[in-house]
Amino acid sequence: MKVVVDLARCQGHARCEDLCPEVFATDAVEGKCVIAQPEFPPELEARVRLAVRNCPEGALRIAKSATGAA
Repeated sequence: MKVVVDLARCQGHARCEDLCPEVFATDAVEGKCVIAQPEFPPELEARVRLAVRNCPEGALRIAKSATGAA
């Protein structure tokens, strides 16, 4: 699985980074979400899903990876 961000919707609250800093970061210039690890390992799935659900703007989503798994 992988996670993607819609930067047009992101407002830089950084809840995603707070919940899962292994996958999410914040751009130092614009203050928006950066996906540090787009294809995340299974052991981080619960925390990534929590971060996606907690995005106030709904700017994050989980997508199918290159292997086709979602």
